Amino acid sequence: MKVAKVTSKGQITIPQEARQALGISDRSYLEVSVSGDEIRLRKIVRVRPLSDDDPIWQLVGAASGGAPDTSENHDRYLAEGEMDRWRESS
Repeated sequence: MKVAKVTSKGQITIPQEARQALGISDRSYLEVSVSGDEIRLRKIVRVRPLSDDDPIWQLVGAASGGAPDTSENHDRYLAEGEMDRWRESS
């Protein structure tokens, strides 16, 4: 078990072994949740943008209904859905 000291600004250093095991870098985002007397950190995995040759683009606009900006904001909607799912599982 590693111990981290909290600074006067509320910051801690995540031990190197933990950062390496999860692939956490200075550009990573972590979800912070509280459960009882524990603080839990979970790495948020970025949604990979779709390439121009992804087959999903053949389906864009093929159906009706839904939000009118779905094709423009597809990746944002996916990311929001993932974040909602993570919050529900915590």
